[in-house]
Amino acid sequence: MIIRSTAVISMMAAIISSCSTKGNENSTPEITVSGDTIVVSPTSSILGRIETAGVKVSDYRAQFSAPGQIKAIPAQYAEVGVPFPGRIVKSFVRPGQKVSAGQPLFQISSGDYLEICRAAFEAATESDQAERALSRAKRLHEAHMISERELEEAQADRDVKKRAAENAAATLSVFGGDMASITPGQPLTVKSPIAGTVTANNLVNGQYVRDDAEPSVIVADLGKVWVVASVKESDFGKLQGIETVDVGIESRPDTVIHGSIYHVGEILDPESRTVQLIVECDNATGVLKPNMFGTVNFTDEEAEAILINTAAVRRVDDRTYVVRSLGDNRFVNSYVEIGESVGDSTIVKSGLVPGETIVSKGAFFFPEK
Repeated sequence: MIIRSTAVISMMAAIISSCSTKGNENSTPEITVSGDTIVVSPTSSILGRIETAGVKVSDYRAQFSAPGQIKAIPAQYAEVGVPFPGRIVKSFVRPGQKVSAGQPLFQISSGDYLEICRAAFEAATESDQAERALSRAKRLHEAHMISERELEEAQADRDVKKRAAENAAATLSVFGGDMASITPGQPLTVKSPIAGTVTANNLVNGQYVRDDAEPSVIVADLGKVWVVASVKESDFGKLQGIETVDVGIESRPDTVIHGSIYHVGEILDPESRTVQLIVECDNATGVLKPNMFGTVNFTDEEAEAILINTAAVRRVDDRTYVVRSLGDNRFVNSYVEIGESVGDSTIVKSGLVPGETIVSKGAFFFPEK
């Protein structure tokens, strides 16, 4: 029994010794670091997991985007309300109808409007009477039948009443009326201030409407619209030289609308850190509806730069670096200054020169700088 036990122990010792020897043969490290140089063993599996790429200068177009909202152009949009409290006599238009500037929208009967008409007629009548009185005073003065003072009084009375008539006529014209076309007692006809399409009409014949009510009729010319976008402070400098943009909308993701930059705001919003930008777009097809949300995509002019795979960029603290290949499985971490991203690539401003080789994929296998 003792002999057998001794033999077993000897066999186990031999096996352990053999395993230990094999372990020492495979214990060569995959990566060693000598100064700044990283050396990868030729037998390391890391070499099969990384990819390298040559550094070169490429053409690119910087791109960025900003959220926006579709708006009607203010000069081509009109919210028409009732100027006085009153009763709607007749509505002439319906939603979707195209109208021209000056076309009647509705009629309203209002005591306030009738009072303005009455005052205007009275003022015009008194002005005419004063004008005739002045003509008569001039003839009498020439015949030496009245004094100079009486002539001056007639002149002054005519001037006062003429100004009163002009003021009354101006008040009447504010509401679309004029002395030549109105008839006392008739309702006020409210007309469209612009040409466009009736997008809303909330009036019903016979309805009584207060003068502080919401707009009764909305007319808009949506042949062109604005897209009001909010550009981040960090992107503001990229706008230099950009004149045309593309606009995408959520409801039609496959449709791209071209537009031109109409205005760039002068003031930065202190809370959102954005600048308001207005893009004008042709909307002949009517695809863009006011209050829709969209995305404004900016593309800069073509330029040249060193572009590398974004996956090649590593960060430590507040600095960025890449793993540069020295050949013969030797590598070194090199600090670089990067710019904006362009798709899956990143612009390198400094730290690399064309002709060098970097690890484009799998840089995370290497020790940090």
